[in-house]
Amino acid sequence: MSQEKKERVGILMSPSQVAEIDALYPLHGHASRSDFVCKAVEFYTGFLQQNSSELYMNKTTLAFLEEQLGKLENRICRQLFRICVEQEMACHMFASQCLGEPNETLEELRKTCVRAVRRTTGSIRYDRIYAYQRGGLEPEEDEDGEEN
Repeated sequence: MSQEKKERVGILMSPSQVAEIDALYPLHGHASRSDFVCKAVEFYTGFLQQNSSELYMNKTTLAFLEEQLGKLENRICRQLFRICVEQEMACHMFASQCLGEPNETLEELRKTCVRAVRRTTGSIRYDRIYAYQRGGLEPEEDEDGEEN
């Protein structure tokens, strides 16, 4: 349809419909009111031409969900990348302070950390780790001394 020459047509719409279109078309990436109406007509004619309207709705719903999942995947990947960068920085800081530590100490630390992450389901708090490293709370205790 986009390669065809467009024809000007006059249609009557209520002012509330026009206002609704004017409010929606910029939010959904349409260049103009005309573009929005053309896409709406394409959608509705496709819906009407299908033998099973349920099948058509399932296809359009699937396309929408795939697009939304793609956006979610991108956001999650960006967050995971940021977390990995922070983890890399923390590892370098830690390693620079542990020069000369025996491998057994690092292996024991790994086991302790794995247990802590499993126990807290990943809800690690820096302030509690800091207190533990300074001789305060045990890593599995909260401020009241109760285990998690």
